[in-house]
Amino acid sequence: MKMPKACGICSRTLDLKDDPLSMDYGGDCWGCIGEIEADMGDEYSLAKVREEFAKGLRPGWVDVRSKSPAEDKK
Repeated sequence: MKMPKACGICSRTLDLKDDPLSMDYGGDCWGCIGEIEADMGDEYSLAKVREEFAKGLRPGWVDVRSKSPAEDKK
């Protein structure tokens, strides 16, 4: 029996049919990789993660790119 692979960052089981955040990105899940890339400013990943957040797939996610530098100083 083949063991399911898990994300090297968060341990989420990879490639689950009903979990779009579980897609395998080289041993890590899209849930982690998408958020990391979005935080680094990748426009495609940021748009995708915002869309997933709006759909309720990423509860608790904070869009750090939408804050102004002045807000960071508070």
